Amino acid sequence: MHISQPSVSNSIKDLEEEFGVKLFNRFHGGMEPTVHGDTLFALSKDILSKLEQTKHIMSELGRENKIIRLGIPPMIGSLFLPPVLKSMAVVFPDIKLHITESGREELLKKLNDGLVDIAFIPHNENLNLNLCVKHVAKFEIAFCVSEKNKLSEKSTVSAKDLSDVPLVLFDDTFFQTEKIKSWFSVSNVKPDIILQTGQLSTIKSLISKNIASGFLFKEMSVLNDGIKFIPTCSKIYADISLVWKKDSYLCSLMDKFSNFVSKINVFDD
Repeated sequence: MHISQPSVSNSIKDLEEEFGVKLFNRFHGGMEPTVHGDTLFALSKDILSKLEQTKHIMSELGRENKIIRLGIPPMIGSLFLPPVLKSMAVVFPDIKLHITESGREELLKKLNDGLVDIAFIPHNENLNLNLCVKHVAKFEIAFCVSEKNKLSEKSTVSAKDLSDVPLVLFDDTFFQTEKIKSWFSVSNVKPDIILQTGQLSTIKSLISKNIASGFLFKEMSVLNDGIKFIPTCSKIYADISLVWKKDSYLCSLMDKFSNFVSKINVFDD
């Protein structure tokens, strides 16, 4: 912490006197937080998050070039980011994007904590009422194999067809993984998952090299990676929406940005 031990001890003592509670139990060779100490720690995390958010807001208000902190899952990013970045300089010349790639649950947490301003969120249900939601696309989740795999000859696949097929999936924080595992569960099939990762490049590499199979958005077939996209018997879809907090100081800008994105055709050159 680059702070001397006596200074830390004095700060703790001042806090204990101010609040009238004991924050640490001290013993020979160390110390540990009391229940009151744990409570203060939990509250402090929220305070520090708000402090960082305030610093970000005030810094942005003083800049000519605005920054939008955009959260996006990797598969959605592979489809949306090229056309968005290509058009940004023309439509929003004074705005820059800071991009965070992650799964749905992590992005919703970052949005709630004020660490991203707006995020692409896959979903099939209504989202939190405290969020503004702009629907931008609907993608199909398809089974994917190498073109060299014998399963590539199938026109559709069922969960039972894949009972012994080694699979690579995204981490459990990703929306599509939840949907895929539920699809297997409905058919009473336990999938053979050999790897879960947050990296789209890893998943595509393992599939194209015929080491494993997986599930990707069918719309990604235009990227031509030596991967065959096969629909599932009961089709699996994901609604894609841009989501931001209603009380955001950038609410008006987020609305304009979401309208801009909703008009983009991800299949245009």
